[in-house]
Amino acid sequence: MTKNHNLMKIYGTHAVLAALQNKRRAHKELITTQYILNEVKQILDISNIKTSIKTPKELDILCPNGVHQNIILLTSPIITADTTCLKTITQKEYSVIIALDQVTDPQNVGAIIRSALAFGVDAILLPEHNSPDETPALVKASSGAIEKMPVIKIKNLSNTMKMLKEHGYWVIGLDSNARTTIDKISFDKKIVLIFGSEGKGPRRLTQENCDLLIKLPTTDLVESLNVSNAASIAMYEVFKRPK
Repeated sequence: MTKNHNLMKIYGTHAVLAALQNKRRAHKELITTQYILNEVKQILDISNIKTSIKTPKELDILCPNGVHQNIILLTSPIITADTTCLKTITQKEYSVIIALDQVTDPQNVGAIIRSALAFGVDAILLPEHNSPDETPALVKASSGAIEKMPVIKIKNLSNTMKMLKEHGYWVIGLDSNARTTIDKISFDKKIVLIFGSEGKGPRRLTQENCDLLIKLPTTDLVESLNVSNAASIAMYEVFKRPK
């Protein structure tokens, strides 16, 4: 992430094109090759964005650790600590919110954001501590989904869980040691799904504040699934519920 002036780098075709269309971002500069710039101009109006033409080798220097696909955008981050959006979401009759408890890998968080958009989730909550910042890797892993999915940083997960319960949410934690499997329960209208780090699950205090702990029905051949894979399966199960 580029910290200077509250800017960050986004790279990769899907991630950049999605970000360019997001009015919540303040774009500083689009850096790309002439060929790619011509392609982008056929899709989007970028006349109000500063553009710089570079060679692929120059782009490699600017983005040495990522597959940039010859396009980089300097822009503002959109993960926010403003909970106004969350307050609006709690008024919905049907709602699904995801909370990540110490899921620190940006690739996993990005993949979860992408699945959340696919399965109708309303928002993703990240605690201020032990959660990744909005890094280029996270944005790219979301494949543009972060531009449409509210991702909100919260100060205290336990307090937020209690607040959501007061608004009618049923708080469910996914834990591999739980007795109940996800296929054995019926989901309420308003759900919070909580996912912890791979192998460990949600923290003890988080589990104590859950209304129910569940696990995925799997064979004994693997100890646990990657958290982004487990989250996708759980979100799909909730998505199937009758409305």
